[in-house]
Amino acid sequence: MADYLTGSEATIAQLVAEGVEVVLSIPGEHNLSLCDSVLDFPRLRFITGRHEQGITFMANGYARACGKIAVPIVISGPGVTNSITPLADAYLDSVPMVLIATQSDSHRLGKGAFHELKDQTGLLASVTKWNTRVERVEEVPDAIRTAFVQAHGGRPGPTAVEIPLDVQAQRGQVDIYPSVRPERRRSDPDAVREAARLLSAATSPLVHLGRGVALSECTAEVIQLIEHLNAPCFTTALAKGTIPEDHPLNLGWGGDQYGLVHQFLEDADAALVIGSSLDEADTERLGLTFPETLIQIDACSDVIGRKYPVSVGLAGDAKAVLSQLLAELPNYDQATRSSPTARIAEHKQRALGRMQHKLAWQFMNAIQQALPRDAFVTNDASQTNGWALSFLQRHLPNTINITRNLAALGYAFPAALGAKLAYPERQAMAVVGDGGFLFTIFSLATAVQHRINAVAIVFNDESYSTIRGIQAQRFGRTIGADLRNPDFVRLAEAYGAAGAQAENPKQLYDTLMAAWQRDVPTIIEVPIRENVDYV
Repeated sequence: MADYLTGSEATIAQLVAEGVEVVLSIPGEHNLSLCDSVLDFPRLRFITGRHEQGITFMANGYARACGKIAVPIVISGPGVTNSITPLADAYLDSVPMVLIATQSDSHRLGKGAFHELKDQTGLLASVTKWNTRVERVEEVPDAIRTAFVQAHGGRPGPTAVEIPLDVQAQRGQVDIYPSVRPERRRSDPDAVREAARLLSAATSPLVHLGRGVALSECTAEVIQLIEHLNAPCFTTALAKGTIPEDHPLNLGWGGDQYGLVHQFLEDADAALVIGSSLDEADTERLGLTFPETLIQIDACSDVIGRKYPVSVGLAGDAKAVLSQLLAELPNYDQATRSSPTARIAEHKQRALGRMQHKLAWQFMNAIQQALPRDAFVTNDASQTNGWALSFLQRHLPNTINITRNLAALGYAFPAALGAKLAYPERQAMAVVGDGGFLFTIFSLATAVQHRINAVAIVFNDESYSTIRGIQAQRFGRTIGADLRNPDFVRLAEAYGAAGAQAENPKQLYDTLMAAWQRDVPTIIEVPIRENVDYV
Protein backbone atom coordinates (compact mmCIF):
# COMPACT_ATOMS: atom_id res chain seq x y z
CA MET A 1 0.00 0.00 0.00
CA ALA A 2 1.43 3.37 -1.06
CA ASP A 3 2.14 6.07 1.51
CA TYR A 4 1.78 9.82 0.99
CA LEU A 5 5.28 11.02 1.85
CA THR A 6 7.79 13.73 1.09
CA GLY A 7 10.99 12.77 -0.70
CA SER A 8 12.90 13.10 2.58
CA GLU A 9 10.44 10.90 4.45
CA ALA A 10 10.54 8.32 1.66
CA THR A 11 14.34 8.32 1.72
CA ILE A 12 14.61 7.54 5.42
CA ALA A 13 11.73 5.05 5.34
CA GLN A 14 13.45 3.08 2.57
CA LEU A 15 16.77 3.15 4.44
CA VAL A 16 14.99 1.62 7.44
CA ALA A 17 13.43 -1.01 5.16
CA GLU A 18 16.96 -1.86 3.98
CA GLY A 19 17.97 -2.59 7.57
CA VAL A 20 20.05 0.55 8.14
CA GLU A 21 20.73 1.23 11.81
CA VAL A 22 23.23 4.13 11.63
CA VAL A 23 23.01 7.42 9.74
CA LEU A 24 25.98 9.79 9.75
CA SER A 25 25.67 13.42 8.77
CA ILE A 26 26.53 17.06 9.27
CA PRO A 27 23.27 19.02 9.11
CA GLY A 28 23.44 21.75 6.47
CA GLU A 29 21.01 23.89 4.49
CA HIS A 30 20.56 21.28 1.77
CA ASN A 31 19.95 18.20 3.94
CA LEU A 32 17.90 19.62 6.83
CA SER A 33 14.67 17.87 5.89
CA LEU A 34 16.48 14.55 5.46
CA CYS A 35 18.07 14.88 8.90
CA ASP A 36 14.73 15.91 10.42
CA SER A 37 13.05 12.79 8.99
CA VAL A 38 15.50 10.59 10.89
CA LEU A 39 13.73 11.66 14.10
CA ASP A 40 10.62 9.75 12.98
CA PHE A 41 12.49 6.43 13.22
CA PRO A 42 13.74 5.78 16.78
CA ARG A 43 15.67 2.67 15.66
CA LEU A 44 18.11 4.87 13.72
CA ARG A 45 21.22 6.15 15.44
CA PHE A 46 22.30 9.57 14.20
CA ILE A 47 26.04 10.32 14.34
CA THR A 48 27.06 13.96 14.00
CA GLY A 49 30.35 14.46 12.18
CA ARG A 50 32.80 17.33 11.94
CA HIS A 51 33.87 16.71 8.33
CA GLU A 52 32.36 14.56 5.60
CA GLN A 53 35.62 12.72 5.02
CA GLY A 54 35.47 11.53 8.62
CA ILE A 55 31.88 10.28 8.55
CA THR A 56 32.31 8.61 5.16
CA PHE A 57 35.47 6.85 6.34
CA MET A 58 33.47 5.79 9.41
CA ALA A 59 30.83 4.28 7.12
CA ASN A 60 33.64 2.60 5.18
CA GLY A 61 35.07 1.05 8.35
CA TYR A 62 31.59 0.02 9.51
CA ALA A 63 30.94 -1.90 6.28
CA ARG A 64 34.35 -3.59 6.34
CA ALA A 65 33.77 -4.75 9.91
CA CYS A 66 30.24 -6.15 9.61
CA GLY A 67 29.23 -6.19 5.93
CA LYS A 68 26.21 -3.98 6.62
CA ILE A 69 25.78 -0.38 5.49
CA ALA A 70 25.75 2.80 7.56
CA VAL A 71 24.63 5.73 5.43
CA PRO A 72 26.28 9.17 5.24
CA ILE A 73 23.87 11.95 4.23
CA VAL A 74 25.90 14.86 2.83
CA ILE A 75 25.08 18.20 1.31
CA SER A 76 25.76 19.00 -2.32
CA GLY A 77 29.00 20.75 -3.26
CA PRO A 78 31.52 20.60 -0.39
CA GLY A 79 29.77 17.69 1.32
CA VAL A 80 30.20 15.61 -1.82
CA THR A 81 33.76 16.71 -2.57
CA ASN A 82 34.78 15.97 1.03
CA SER A 83 33.39 12.42 0.65
CA ILE A 84 35.29 11.53 -2.52
CA THR A 85 38.41 9.97 -0.94
CA PRO A 86 36.52 7.46 1.26
CA LEU A 87 34.27 6.54 -1.69
CA ALA A 88 37.28 6.05 -3.96
CA ASP A 89 38.88 3.84 -1.31
CA ALA A 90 35.68 1.77 -1.07
CA TYR A 91 35.51 1.42 -4.84
CA LEU A 92 39.07 0.12 -5.15
CA ASP A 93 38.85 -2.19 -2.10
CA SER A 94 35.33 -3.54 -2.85
CA VAL A 95 33.54 -2.08 0.17
CA PRO A 96 29.71 -1.91 0.00
CA MET A 97 28.49 1.62 0.78
CA VAL A 98 25.53 3.88 0.00
CA LEU A 99 25.89 7.67 0.06
CA ILE A 100 22.88 9.98 0.05
CA ALA A 101 23.88 13.32 -1.48
CA THR A 102 21.66 16.33 -1.87
CA GLN A 103 21.46 18.53 -4.94
CA SER A 104 20.12 21.98 -5.73
CA ASP A 105 16.55 22.42 -6.96
CA SER A 106 16.18 20.66 -10.29
CA HIS A 107 15.13 23.83 -12.15
CA ARG A 108 18.22 25.71 -10.88
CA LEU A 109 20.83 23.20 -12.05
CA GLY A 110 23.20 24.65 -14.60
CA LYS A 111 22.26 28.20 -13.58
CA GLY A 112 24.79 28.85 -10.85
CA ALA A 113 22.79 27.37 -7.98
CA PHE A 114 24.14 27.52 -4.43
CA HIS A 115 26.62 24.66 -3.73
CA GLU A 116 26.42 23.60 -7.39
CA LEU A 117 29.41 21.79 -8.89
CA LYS A 118 30.16 21.67 -12.59
CA ASP A 119 29.07 18.01 -12.72
CA GLN A 120 28.33 16.52 -9.31
CA THR A 121 26.73 13.43 -10.85
CA GLY A 122 29.81 12.84 -13.00
CA LEU A 123 32.09 13.35 -10.01
CA LEU A 124 30.23 10.70 -8.03
CA ALA A 125 30.24 8.38 -11.04
CA SER A 126 34.05 8.49 -11.05
CA VAL A 127 34.30 6.91 -7.58
CA THR A 128 31.17 4.75 -7.32
CA LYS A 129 30.01 1.48 -8.79
CA TRP A 130 26.54 2.91 -9.52
CA ASN A 131 24.86 6.28 -8.98
CA THR A 132 21.72 8.14 -9.93
CA ARG A 133 19.86 11.42 -9.41
CA VAL A 134 16.13 11.17 -8.78
CA GLU A 135 13.74 13.61 -10.40
CA ARG A 136 10.42 12.77 -8.71
CA VAL A 137 9.43 11.67 -5.22
CA GLU A 138 7.99 8.43 -6.60
CA GLU A 139 11.47 7.40 -7.79
CA VAL A 140 13.13 7.67 -4.39
CA PRO A 141 12.48 4.22 -2.84
CA ASP A 142 13.39 2.28 -5.99
CA ALA A 143 16.58 4.31 -6.42
CA ILE A 144 17.67 3.54 -2.86
CA ARG A 145 16.72 -0.14 -3.16
CA THR A 146 18.78 -0.35 -6.37
CA ALA A 147 21.69 1.38 -4.63
CA PHE A 148 21.74 -1.34 -1.96
CA VAL A 149 21.43 -4.16 -4.49
CA GLN A 150 24.29 -2.71 -6.51
CA ALA A 151 26.43 -2.08 -3.42
CA HIS A 152 26.19 -5.73 -2.35
CA GLY A 153 25.96 -7.46 -5.74
CA GLY A 154 28.80 -8.96 -7.78
CA ARG A 155 31.99 -7.22 -6.78
CA PRO A 156 30.71 -4.97 -3.94
CA GLY A 157 31.33 -1.26 -3.99
CA PRO A 158 30.01 2.19 -3.11
CA THR A 159 26.87 3.68 -4.67
CA ALA A 160 25.28 7.13 -4.45
CA VAL A 161 21.80 8.60 -4.77
CA GLU A 162 21.38 12.35 -5.32
CA ILE A 163 18.14 13.91 -4.07
CA PRO A 164 17.47 17.51 -5.18
CA LEU A 165 15.94 19.97 -2.74
CA ASP A 166 12.62 20.16 -4.58
CA VAL A 167 12.31 16.34 -4.56
CA GLN A 168 13.05 16.29 -0.82
CA ALA A 169 10.04 18.60 -0.26
CA GLN A 170 7.75 17.10 -2.90
CA ARG A 171 4.89 14.89 -1.70
CA GLY A 172 3.53 11.89 -3.50
CA GLN A 173 2.19 8.36 -3.27
CA VAL A 174 5.26 6.16 -2.83
CA ASP A 175 5.80 2.46 -2.20
CA ILE A 176 8.41 1.45 0.38
CA TYR A 177 9.98 -1.78 -0.81
CA PRO A 178 11.28 -4.75 1.17
CA SER A 179 15.02 -5.20 1.07
CA VAL A 180 16.42 -7.39 -1.70
CA ARG A 181 19.83 -9.06 -1.68
CA PRO A 182 21.46 -10.75 -4.67
CA GLU A 183 21.47 -14.55 -4.72
CA ARG A 184 24.77 -16.40 -4.55
CA ARG A 185 25.73 -17.11 -8.15
CA ARG A 186 27.15 -20.52 -9.04
CA SER A 187 29.69 -21.10 -11.79
CA ASP A 188 29.59 -23.18 -14.98
CA PRO A 189 29.63 -26.90 -13.98
CA ASP A 190 31.98 -27.90 -16.82
CA ALA A 191 34.48 -25.23 -15.78
CA VAL A 192 34.25 -26.40 -12.15
CA ARG A 193 34.99 -29.98 -13.24
CA GLU A 194 38.05 -28.84 -15.19
CA ALA A 195 39.28 -26.86 -12.18
CA ALA A 196 38.83 -29.92 -9.97
CA ARG A 197 40.78 -32.05 -12.44
CA LEU A 198 43.69 -29.59 -12.62
CA LEU A 199 43.90 -29.17 -8.86
CA SER A 200 43.74 -32.92 -8.26
CA ALA A 201 46.53 -33.55 -10.78
CA ALA A 202 48.87 -30.92 -9.30
CA THR A 203 51.72 -32.16 -7.13
CA SER A 204 52.28 -28.76 -5.47
CA PRO A 205 49.02 -26.75 -5.54
CA LEU A 206 48.84 -23.35 -3.84
CA VAL A 207 45.79 -21.28 -2.87
CA HIS A 208 45.73 -17.46 -2.83
CA LEU A 209 42.96 -15.74 -0.86
CA GLY A 210 41.59 -12.25 -1.46
CA ARG A 211 38.97 -10.03 0.15
CA GLY A 212 36.24 -11.93 -1.71
CA VAL A 213 36.68 -14.74 0.82
CA ALA A 214 35.61 -12.44 3.66
CA LEU A 215 32.83 -10.86 1.60
CA SER A 216 31.42 -14.27 0.72
CA GLU A 217 31.86 -15.60 4.28
CA CYS A 218 33.44 -18.82 3.00
CA THR A 219 36.18 -19.38 5.57
CA ALA A 220 34.88 -22.89 6.36
CA GLU A 221 34.87 -23.87 2.68
CA VAL A 222 38.42 -22.56 2.19
CA ILE A 223 39.72 -24.53 5.16
CA GLN A 224 37.98 -27.66 3.89
CA LEU A 225 39.52 -27.13 0.46
CA ILE A 226 43.13 -26.57 1.53
CA GLU A 227 42.97 -29.51 3.93
CA HIS A 228 41.53 -31.76 1.20
CA LEU A 229 44.28 -30.70 -1.22
CA ASN A 230 46.94 -30.50 1.49
CA ALA A 231 47.75 -27.18 -0.15
CA PRO A 232 49.32 -24.17 1.57
CA CYS A 233 47.56 -20.83 1.21
CA PHE A 234 48.49 -17.18 1.50
CA THR A 235 46.41 -14.01 1.56
CA THR A 236 46.29 -10.51 0.21
CA ALA A 237 46.58 -7.71 2.75
CA LEU A 238 42.80 -7.25 2.67
CA ALA A 239 42.22 -10.95 3.36
CA LYS A 240 44.55 -11.23 6.35
CA GLY A 241 42.70 -13.20 9.04
CA THR A 242 40.17 -14.78 6.69
CA ILE A 243 41.52 -18.08 7.92
CA PRO A 244 43.39 -18.25 11.23
CA GLU A 245 47.02 -17.26 10.85
CA ASP A 246 48.00 -20.12 13.13
CA HIS A 247 46.44 -22.69 10.79
CA PRO A 248 49.29 -25.07 9.82
CA LEU A 249 48.69 -24.52 6.07
CA ASN A 250 48.58 -20.71 6.24
CA LEU A 251 51.77 -19.08 4.94
CA GLY A 252 50.60 -15.58 5.89
CA TRP A 253 50.17 -12.58 3.62
CA GLY A 254 51.83 -12.14 0.25
CA GLY A 255 54.17 -9.40 1.47
CA ASP A 256 55.96 -11.86 3.76
CA GLN A 257 59.44 -10.41 3.99
CA TYR A 258 60.95 -13.76 5.03
CA GLY A 259 60.35 -15.44 1.69
CA LEU A 260 58.04 -18.30 2.61
CA VAL A 261 55.34 -17.29 0.11
CA HIS A 262 57.89 -16.85 -2.66
CA GLN A 263 59.39 -20.26 -1.94
CA PHE A 264 56.07 -22.03 -2.32
CA LEU A 265 55.16 -20.02 -5.41
CA GLU A 266 58.40 -21.15 -7.05
CA ASP A 267 57.52 -24.78 -6.31
CA ALA A 268 53.84 -24.55 -7.24
CA ASP A 269 52.60 -26.26 -10.40
CA ALA A 270 49.03 -24.96 -9.98
CA ALA A 271 47.47 -22.02 -8.14
CA LEU A 272 43.88 -21.29 -7.20
CA VAL A 273 43.05 -17.61 -6.64
CA ILE A 274 39.86 -16.96 -4.67
CA GLY A 275 38.34 -13.50 -4.48
CA SER A 276 41.38 -11.46 -5.48
CA SER A 277 41.57 -9.30 -8.58
CA LEU A 278 45.38 -9.59 -8.42
CA ASP A 279 45.87 -5.84 -8.46
CA GLU A 280 49.32 -4.26 -8.49
CA ALA A 281 49.45 -3.67 -4.73
CA ASP A 282 49.21 -7.41 -4.07
CA THR A 283 51.22 -8.77 -7.01
CA GLU A 284 53.87 -6.71 -8.84
CA ARG A 285 54.72 -4.54 -5.84
CA LEU A 286 55.38 -7.72 -3.85
CA GLY A 287 57.30 -9.48 -6.64
CA LEU A 288 54.78 -12.32 -6.92
CA THR A 289 54.60 -14.61 -9.94
CA PHE A 290 52.08 -17.39 -10.54
CA PRO A 291 52.41 -20.80 -12.23
CA GLU A 292 51.13 -21.41 -15.73
CA THR A 293 48.19 -23.45 -14.41
CA LEU A 294 46.11 -20.71 -12.80
CA ILE A 295 42.47 -20.99 -11.71
CA GLN A 296 40.64 -17.84 -10.65
CA ILE A 297 37.33 -17.55 -8.76
CA ASP A 298 35.75 -14.11 -8.62
CA ALA A 299 32.29 -12.59 -8.34
CA CYS A 300 33.24 -10.13 -11.07
CA SER A 301 33.92 -11.83 -14.41
CA ASP A 302 35.71 -8.71 -15.69
CA VAL A 303 38.71 -9.25 -13.39
CA ILE A 304 39.20 -12.92 -14.25
CA GLY A 305 42.29 -13.14 -16.44
CA ARG A 306 42.70 -9.36 -16.45
CA LYS A 307 46.23 -9.42 -15.03
CA TYR A 308 47.37 -13.01 -15.57
CA PRO A 309 46.19 -15.56 -18.16
CA VAL A 310 44.04 -18.23 -16.53
CA SER A 311 43.60 -21.90 -17.30
CA VAL A 312 40.07 -21.84 -15.87
CA GLY A 313 37.95 -18.88 -14.85
CA LEU A 314 35.10 -19.45 -12.41
CA ALA A 315 32.75 -16.48 -12.24
CA GLY A 316 30.44 -16.56 -9.24
CA ASP A 317 30.11 -16.14 -5.52
CA ALA A 318 33.14 -17.68 -3.79
CA LYS A 319 31.09 -19.65 -1.25
CA ALA A 320 28.79 -21.08 -3.92
CA VAL A 321 31.63 -21.92 -6.30
CA LEU A 322 33.74 -23.53 -3.58
CA SER A 323 30.76 -25.70 -2.62
CA GLN A 324 30.60 -26.84 -6.24
CA LEU A 325 34.34 -27.48 -6.31
CA LEU A 326 34.35 -29.40 -3.04
CA ALA A 327 31.57 -31.63 -4.33
CA GLU A 328 33.53 -32.34 -7.52
CA LEU A 329 37.03 -32.98 -6.11
CA PRO A 330 36.31 -36.50 -4.71
CA ASN A 331 35.62 -37.64 -8.30
CA TYR A 332 39.32 -37.31 -9.17
CA ASP A 333 42.36 -39.16 -7.87
CA GLN A 334 44.82 -36.81 -6.22
CA ALA A 335 48.47 -36.70 -7.19
CA THR A 336 50.93 -37.89 -4.56
CA ARG A 337 51.89 -34.97 -2.31
CA SER A 338 54.07 -34.61 0.73
CA SER A 339 52.66 -32.57 3.61
CA PRO A 340 54.05 -29.02 3.72
CA THR A 341 53.06 -28.37 7.32
CA ALA A 342 56.41 -29.29 8.92
CA ARG A 343 58.29 -27.10 6.44
CA ILE A 344 55.90 -24.19 7.12
CA ALA A 345 56.19 -24.55 10.90
CA GLU A 346 59.99 -24.76 10.79
CA HIS A 347 60.28 -21.70 8.57
CA LYS A 348 57.94 -19.65 10.79
CA GLN A 349 59.93 -20.63 13.88
CA ARG A 350 63.19 -19.53 12.25
CA ALA A 351 61.58 -16.28 11.12
CA LEU A 352 60.35 -15.63 14.65
CA GLY A 353 63.91 -15.97 15.92
CA ARG A 354 65.04 -13.36 13.38
CA MET A 355 62.19 -10.97 14.21
CA GLN A 356 62.22 -10.89 17.98
CA HIS A 357 65.11 -8.45 18.32
CA LYS A 358 63.39 -5.87 16.08
CA LEU A 359 61.72 -3.02 17.94
CA ALA A 360 58.88 -2.91 15.40
CA TRP A 361 58.11 -6.56 16.15
CA GLN A 362 58.35 -5.94 19.90
CA PHE A 363 55.84 -3.08 19.73
CA MET A 364 53.48 -5.14 17.56
CA ASN A 365 53.88 -8.11 19.89
CA ALA A 366 52.93 -5.90 22.85
CA ILE A 367 49.77 -4.98 20.95
CA GLN A 368 49.20 -8.64 20.09
CA GLN A 369 49.37 -9.67 23.74
CA ALA A 370 46.79 -7.03 24.71
CA LEU A 371 44.53 -7.61 21.72
CA PRO A 372 41.38 -9.73 22.10
CA ARG A 373 40.98 -12.32 19.35
CA ASP A 374 37.89 -10.61 17.95
CA ALA A 375 39.21 -7.03 18.16
CA PHE A 376 39.39 -4.82 15.08
CA VAL A 377 42.62 -3.25 13.85
CA THR A 378 42.64 -0.50 11.23
CA ASN A 379 45.68 0.95 9.54
CA ASP A 380 46.71 3.79 7.25
CA ALA A 381 49.06 3.64 4.29
CA SER A 382 52.16 4.31 6.37
CA GLN A 383 55.24 2.67 7.84
CA THR A 384 53.04 1.18 10.55
CA ASN A 385 50.99 -0.53 7.84
CA GLY A 386 53.93 -2.76 7.01
CA TRP A 387 54.57 -3.46 10.68
CA ALA A 388 50.98 -4.47 11.36
CA LEU A 389 50.68 -6.66 8.26
CA SER A 390 54.01 -8.37 8.90
CA PHE A 391 53.96 -8.80 12.67
CA LEU A 392 50.35 -8.75 13.93
CA GLN A 393 48.48 -12.04 13.82
CA ARG A 394 44.75 -11.99 13.07
CA HIS A 395 42.60 -15.10 13.18
CA LEU A 396 39.11 -13.95 12.22
CA PRO A 397 37.78 -12.38 9.00
CA ASN A 398 37.53 -8.59 8.86
CA THR A 399 39.59 -8.05 12.03
CA ILE A 400 42.30 -6.08 10.25
CA ASN A 401 41.17 -3.47 7.74
CA ILE A 402 43.39 -1.15 5.77
CA THR A 403 43.18 1.21 2.83
CA ARG A 404 45.06 -0.89 0.27
CA ASN A 405 44.65 0.04 -3.35
CA LEU A 406 44.00 3.76 -2.88
CA ALA A 407 46.48 3.82 0.04
CA ALA A 408 44.95 6.93 1.59
CA LEU A 409 46.11 8.63 4.74
CA GLY A 410 43.41 9.58 7.23
CA TYR A 411 41.51 6.29 7.00
CA ALA A 412 42.58 4.46 10.15
CA PHE A 413 41.00 6.31 13.08
CA PRO A 414 37.53 7.05 11.63
CA ALA A 415 37.44 3.48 10.25
CA ALA A 416 38.12 2.16 13.77
CA LEU A 417 35.22 4.29 15.01
CA GLY A 418 33.05 2.73 12.30
CA ALA A 419 34.04 -0.79 13.41
CA LYS A 420 33.20 0.11 17.00
CA LEU A 421 29.79 1.43 15.89
CA ALA A 422 29.15 -1.90 14.18
CA TYR A 423 30.20 -3.97 17.23
CA PRO A 424 30.11 -1.85 20.42
CA GLU A 425 30.91 -4.92 22.53
CA ARG A 426 34.22 -5.56 20.71
CA GLN A 427 37.44 -3.56 20.89
CA ALA A 428 38.60 -1.41 17.96
CA MET A 429 42.02 0.12 17.50
CA ALA A 430 43.80 2.21 14.88
CA VAL A 431 47.53 1.71 14.40
CA VAL A 432 48.58 4.90 12.68
CA GLY A 433 51.47 7.25 11.99
CA ASP A 434 51.53 10.83 13.16
CA GLY A 435 51.03 12.22 9.66
CA GLY A 436 47.99 10.13 8.82
CA PHE A 437 46.38 10.60 12.21
CA LEU A 438 46.26 14.37 11.82
CA PHE A 439 44.51 14.04 8.44
CA THR A 440 41.28 13.19 10.26
CA ILE A 441 41.94 14.30 13.85
CA PHE A 442 38.52 16.03 13.84
CA SER A 443 36.95 12.56 14.11
CA LEU A 444 38.10 12.54 17.73
CA ALA A 445 35.42 15.14 18.49
CA THR A 446 32.78 12.82 17.03
CA ALA A 447 34.14 9.90 19.06
CA VAL A 448 34.00 11.88 22.31
CA GLN A 449 30.53 13.28 21.63
CA HIS A 450 29.05 9.86 20.89
CA ARG A 451 31.24 7.97 23.39
CA ILE A 452 32.75 5.69 20.77
CA ASN A 453 35.61 4.28 22.85
CA ALA A 454 38.04 3.21 20.16
CA VAL A 455 41.81 3.49 20.62
CA ALA A 456 44.41 5.13 18.39
CA ILE A 457 48.07 4.16 18.78
CA VAL A 458 50.02 6.97 17.13
CA PHE A 459 53.61 6.10 16.23
CA ASN A 460 55.19 9.54 16.16
CA ASP A 461 58.46 10.12 14.31
CA GLU A 462 57.52 13.69 13.33
CA SER A 463 57.70 12.94 9.62
CA TYR A 464 56.10 11.28 6.65
CA SER A 465 58.73 8.64 7.25
CA THR A 466 58.05 6.31 4.32
CA ILE A 467 58.25 9.22 1.85
CA ARG A 468 61.23 10.71 3.64
CA GLY A 469 63.10 7.42 3.30
CA ILE A 470 62.32 7.16 -0.41
CA GLN A 471 63.45 10.75 -0.96
CA ALA A 472 66.73 10.17 0.86
CA GLN A 473 67.41 6.95 -1.03
CA ARG A 474 66.50 8.29 -4.46
CA PHE A 475 67.77 11.87 -4.30
CA GLY A 476 70.12 11.99 -1.32
CA ARG A 477 68.07 14.75 0.28
CA THR A 478 64.53 15.41 1.51
CA ILE A 479 61.86 18.07 1.23
CA GLY A 480 58.50 18.62 2.93
CA ALA A 481 58.53 15.34 4.83
CA ASP A 482 59.49 16.64 8.29
CA LEU A 483 56.59 17.58 10.57
CA ARG A 484 56.03 19.60 13.70
CA ASN A 485 53.33 17.86 15.71
CA PRO A 486 51.21 18.81 18.71
CA ASP A 487 51.53 17.16 22.07
CA PHE A 488 49.23 14.21 21.33
CA VAL A 489 48.47 13.49 24.98
CA ARG A 490 47.38 17.05 25.68
CA LEU A 491 45.52 17.17 22.37
CA ALA A 492 43.50 14.10 23.33
CA GLU A 493 42.68 15.60 26.70
CA ALA A 494 41.64 18.89 25.11
CA TYR A 495 39.03 16.98 23.09
CA GLY A 496 37.80 15.19 26.22
CA ALA A 497 39.47 11.89 25.38
CA ALA A 498 42.10 10.04 27.37
CA GLY A 499 45.76 10.48 26.41
CA ALA A 500 48.85 8.50 27.30
CA GLN A 501 52.41 7.99 26.11
CA ALA A 502 54.24 4.68 25.81
CA GLU A 503 58.01 4.82 25.54
CA ASN A 504 58.58 1.08 25.19
CA PRO A 505 56.68 -2.14 24.40
CA LYS A 506 55.93 -2.91 28.06
CA GLN A 507 54.39 0.53 28.57
CA LEU A 508 52.42 0.11 25.36
CA TYR A 509 50.93 -3.16 26.61
CA ASP A 510 49.99 -1.60 29.96
CA THR A 511 48.44 1.54 28.47
CA LEU A 512 46.46 -0.47 25.92
CA MET A 513 45.08 -2.78 28.59
CA ALA A 514 44.01 0.28 30.57
CA ALA A 515 42.43 1.86 27.49
CA TRP A 516 40.12 -1.12 26.97
CA GLN A 517 38.50 -0.32 30.33
CA ARG A 518 37.51 3.27 29.48
CA ASP A 519 34.23 4.50 28.04
CA VAL A 520 35.91 7.33 26.12
CA PRO A 521 38.38 7.10 23.23
CA THR A 522 42.07 6.86 24.08
CA ILE A 523 45.06 8.20 22.16
CA ILE A 524 48.38 6.48 22.92
CA GLU A 525 51.46 8.21 21.55
CA VAL A 526 54.54 6.06 20.90
CA PRO A 527 57.57 8.28 20.21
CA ILE A 528 59.84 6.89 17.50
CA ARG A 529 63.44 7.84 18.28
CA GLU A 530 65.80 9.09 15.60
CA ASN A 531 68.78 6.88 14.74
CA VAL A 532 67.16 3.82 16.35
CA ASP A 533 66.75 0.75 14.16
CA TYR A 534 63.15 -0.43 14.42
CA VAL A 535 63.16 -2.91 11.53
